[in-house]
Amino acid sequence: MLERDRRPADEMFQRVIMIVNLLMSAPEGLSVAHIAEAVGAAPAVVRDDLYRLADYARAPLAVSCEGDEREDDEIWSLASKDFAFPVTGLSPREARTLLDILARAEGADGIRQRLQASLAKAGVRRRVVKAGRTIYGDGQEESKIDALGAYVAERASIRIVYTDRHDRLTQRDTCPVALVYDWRTCAWYLYGHIGPRGAGGGFRHFRVSRIVSFGPAAMHVDAPDDGLVEEHVRSCWGVECSSTPVKVVVRFADDHNVLDRLYADTTDRADGEYEAQPDGSVIYRDTMPGCNEFRAWVATFGESAEILEPPQLRRSMALAVERVLDRYAGLRLGS
Repeated sequence: MLERDRRPADEMFQRVIMIVNLLMSAPEGLSVAHIAEAVGAAPAVVRDDLYRLADYARAPLAVSCEGDEREDDEIWSLASKDFAFPVTGLSPREARTLLDILARAEGADGIRQRLQASLAKAGVRRRVVKAGRTIYGDGQEESKIDALGAYVAERASIRIVYTDRHDRLTQRDTCPVALVYDWRTCAWYLYGHIGPRGAGGGFRHFRVSRIVSFGPAAMHVDAPDDGLVEEHVRSCWGVECSSTPVKVVVRFADDHNVLDRLYADTTDRADGEYEAQPDGSVIYRDTMPGCNEFRAWVATFGESAEILEPPQLRRSMALAVERVLDRYAGLRLGS
């Protein structure tokens, strides 16, 4: 097996740098298809990179599409060249990796200087994590995100009034440690720490759209160690984070853009491993904090993905497939 393959992450960084350079040199904008050809990637992968730039890097991107144009014909442009790469979601290792890639990339000196300037100013804002591929939506106002971000930056204890999944109002004092966008559920989450795990504490995730109000907490909640926060955020898959890790093995077929999507969706996984197979497929290994959200993600690949391990997860997926087949049992092929 190959040692942990860092190429997908490196390749993504390289593509993003190339995309920024391309857009800076084309004020009128470029189509997704044009960018994809220039950087040597599938249009779907390039579109994901553009959304990462818009959301995570907060690049002032504009997109236009007229009439019935295909997504590949969308025109993306950079509204302003005066922006810096925010580094609030980068770990020190990731920041060093990106700077190293920028140092090797042709024509990226300006971007590297901007990143270095952002790193120098990051300070307390490093604790604000914004990950994923989206722009604010679903009523989650940017002002609420920014206000919560101020608490996160200061690790100031906060009292949250929250509507749970049963539509009941609850109240919780917590130390906010990160703001995370989960693109799988298309939602922002506030990660909070409520004390040592052994005393019934640990981390809790609060969906921002369900936070009714918030303000200074009546009681102080100790902030966890930075390393513990980074480990927690890194280990989570979506918003699921069980105390019992599960080792998973999945085979992904070389169909359409399946592998491009695999690499794009798992590029931030610290323990992910990719093993290329003779038939072109890739076996992906990782350690997951629970299986529910991971299984749902694998299911979106349809017949192009097969869970190999663990056995209980494989059986769970098989049962789900059987239930789907039962619903269509009365249909004949071709009808």
